[in-house]
Amino acid sequence: MEDLRTGVNRGATYGLFGAPEPFMHHLRALGGRFVRVNLFWSQIEPEPGRFDWRVVDALLDQLQDGDEVWVTVCASSPWATRRATRFLPASPAKDPAAYARFVGELVRHACGLVRFWQCEIEPNIPMLWSGDPDDYLAHLRVFHQAVKRADPGALVALGAAVPGAMTADNARWTVYFDRVLAGAGDWFDVFDLHPYGDPYQIPALVEACRRQMGAHGYDRPIAASEFNGPMPTAFPANLPYLREALTVHREQFLGETPIPEEGVLESRAQPAVTALYERMEELPRTLRMFLDGCSPELEARRFRMTGSDIVTRTMLLLAASVRRTAVFQLAPESPYEGSRHTVRTLMFGTFALMDSAGVPHPTATTVELLSHHLRDVTEVRRLHVTGSPGIYLFGLQPEPRLVAWRRADDDEPPVPFDWPWPLPTARAVDAFGADVPVKVADGRLHLSLSSTPALVTPGNHR
Repeated sequence: MEDLRTGVNRGATYGLFGAPEPFMHHLRALGGRFVRVNLFWSQIEPEPGRFDWRVVDALLDQLQDGDEVWVTVCASSPWATRRATRFLPASPAKDPAAYARFVGELVRHACGLVRFWQCEIEPNIPMLWSGDPDDYLAHLRVFHQAVKRADPGALVALGAAVPGAMTADNARWTVYFDRVLAGAGDWFDVFDLHPYGDPYQIPALVEACRRQMGAHGYDRPIAASEFNGPMPTAFPANLPYLREALTVHREQFLGETPIPEEGVLESRAQPAVTALYERMEELPRTLRMFLDGCSPELEARRFRMTGSDIVTRTMLLLAASVRRTAVFQLAPESPYEGSRHTVRTLMFGTFALMDSAGVPHPTATTVELLSHHLRDVTEVRRLHVTGSPGIYLFGLQPEPRLVAWRRADDDEPPVPFDWPWPLPTARAVDAFGADVPVKVADGRLHLSLSSTPALVTPGNHR
């Protein structure tokens, strides 16, 4: 993972609830060079010994030279796993030998076109994996051995850590993940992190991942194959209104209540979310903007905040030497995710870069601009601005390129900023492609910074 690549996470599923449509042309149009896709045992081996390669082939047939693919394999099966389901939560195989055969067949069928194979999504979360740490470690060992036998050059990724698993925020999760890390050192090549929550905690979070691996005597490169923000829960004014809607979701998330047979990402309307829509005009603006049908002004504000958040998380990750990043998500899988009255849609539905028909949202422009800005970059460093702790400035190598913003509320006015600049001219655009006035005088770059990141280049941005 020596080079640096940014890209997109396809979404929670691919070809499980709808036809496996072509999508890599969208990824390339956004400048992405890295993609993550989730595949389920139930899709590929629906009955013992009968393999259905339609979804896998739909993915592989789209690939071109230069595409780098990460596949997360979920052990969800109506016949082969401890918990019978075609979706989530995944669970240990009834027969590890059958699981090994499945993984081996899948990896061999990919013919070396997939570089990363991940064992489950986030194993410490009961709604995604039904099993204790020892179950997961035994599962991971079988997975690792099967992948390496089928494709010795492939890299195995550990099921991802979420912020609560690497900090003291959730004792249950930290104990769980520490037990996984204690026994997993020989069975994975890449550590995966899903840095949701406060983006400014990313440097400390990455350091915690390295520290906890180090405590068990090893180190692995870190990737971030899923992230985006903000969620409705990021705004304190929203929390009283969300309490009822999130209660059942939280209990399922933590494994405190049963999970529906077909998993937790259901398309059926949930009454507490429906109730939010019924009282939409009474809600805070920071919550209304996450609801389908909000005013164009609020929708534009949400897109502006999400685009800025994508840049913020990406730059903080790259500056922490994370070499693979993937924004969640490219698009919904149609006709699944059709109901807006679900907790999942409320929390994650606004992250899609385009709709199910491929029509891009404004955040797709952000991803495209950032991808081109980062093309051929070998190093990202945060540059500390003396006396201005609220300014976030990043230098990109090998040529002079900057990314900068001011940590501030969305409606705060820009502030003047200057920085040494070695060239006679510069151009700056914001995260949505609008020109930012900039001038160079006496060897210094002069522009104004707001909460919307600015991308600075020597000349034409493209």
